[in-house]
Amino acid sequence: MRKPGDDVLLKALAAEVKARRQFLGLSQEELAFRSDVNRTFIGKIEVASSQPSMAVLFHLAHALEVLPAEFIAAVDQRAQT
Repeated sequence: MRKPGDDVLLKALAAEVKARRQFLGLSQEELAFRSDVNRTFIGKIEVASSQPSMAVLFHLAHALEVLPAEFIAAVDQRAQT
């Protein structure tokens, strides 16, 4: 069940994933391959319509060449602004 602040976090996650992916010059398909998830799931994450599991967050962080703790901190920072 979603809580009121969840939408803010999902939007922050969406923005962070997309920004890092584009910074690295990756397509959604390449990010999906690197993180071992479906490309359509990457698309849903980037538009804040899907909430990934913790395991997927770790896979995404590694695929985006950032430590998971730094990735979560960046998402939290975006959510605060």
